[in-house]
Amino acid sequence: MKELMCKKCDEKMMKKGIIQSGNSKYDVYHCNECGHEEMKAISVNPSYHR
Repeated sequence: MKELMCKKCDEKMMKKGIIQSGNSKYDVYHCNECGHEEMKAISVNPSYHR
């Protein structure tokens, strides 16, 4: 998997966890240097759509 770089300080971000919101799942990344957090969509639940 490609590493995510922080948009504020250009350091590597660590994966903090997974969040499900509605029909989508997101990876949450956290930068240890500046504290910036970012979410990246990873999947959509197809059974949610009708």
